[in-house]
Amino acid sequence: MKHISSIRTGIVALAVLFSFSCKKAAITPINQSPDASKVATQEDMVITPFGARPASQVHQIESGYALTYQGNHLVKVQSQTGKVAEDFGDQLQIQKAAEQSKKTTSLSTSALPGLGSGWITYAQNDVPVSGITGFSTDWIVPSNPPANNGQLLYLFNGLQDGFSATSHILQPVLQYGNNGRFGGNYWAINNWYVSCQTCPVFYGTPITVTPGTGLTGNMSGTAATGGNYNYTSKFWEVDNPTAPGPHRIHYYPDNNSITVNNVPEMQYIFETMEAYNMQQSSNYPNGVCAMTNIQVLTGGGRRPVVANLNFIPYNVVTDVGQHTTVVSNREVDLYFH
Repeated sequence: MKHISSIRTGIVALAVLFSFSCKKAAITPINQSPDASKVATQEDMVITPFGARPASQVHQIESGYALTYQGNHLVKVQSQTGKVAEDFGDQLQIQKAAEQSKKTTSLSTSALPGLGSGWITYAQNDVPVSGITGFSTDWIVPSNPPANNGQLLYLFNGLQDGFSATSHILQPVLQYGNNGRFGGNYWAINNWYVSCQTCPVFYGTPITVTPGTGLTGNMSGTAATGGNYNYTSKFWEVDNPTAPGPHRIHYYPDNNSITVNNVPEMQYIFETMEAYNMQQSSNYPNGVCAMTNIQVLTGGGRRPVVANLNFIPYNVVTDVGQHTTVVSNREVDLYFH
């Protein structure tokens, strides 16, 4: 059974230590966490679904563009022409700096003590899965939390390529709250590609959604050269996500999706609840978010293989009773209380 590596974050007095490694599963509860919007103002930081990052590292990928590796450089290219629009630098050098860096980012010390932050509760498949060509999960947008205190909540299924300081994760994310770049006291969806503490972070165009909306977070993959893969993360709207089988209505617009090409193969599978600046129990929605109709496909062609999954729950923060229940290899329930 694959297990999570050692804890990498913690509390230092009233300052929040954001030293998020790319092994997301190793995130530890942080008991002091300032409002994400204040962080962006005071420290020029954005709280991404992979931890806090300087705003200068957080980039939007517009419709008609994709990310791809050309040599060691990660670049934004125009999808139709392949023309390079922006070069985000030599990633080997950036990753080397990440591995050597022990810098911490001290955030506002004026924040009131709150509940735990980071990866709150999640399920991980017990072993890596090779050759993933599709990973989808259905869930329903929860009701709004009863109280607002500047909290930030993320719900997503995710694919990760490893557990090192330079690993990457691809994730279709449902967000409540302001992350310092977008959002507010409402739900929004977006797709993210995130890596190490010093690496650039990428996202699509956020789209507001309402409670009760059925969603499918879907990631598709195709083999590229040299053992790498091409992936696209996008959302569908679904009419009845609690029923077995697909019930897709439509894709959300392409500018909400994100495509990454010629990147390391992603083999690690997650269903996750992540939160920041939770001050009280009522900052969470009521009830449970059921992640259903989970399906992982491997192989190409007309008859891909449906992978057998065995999720293991990890309850990192339980201060208001948050926990994960593995109902089956097709359903993981994320409890807010």
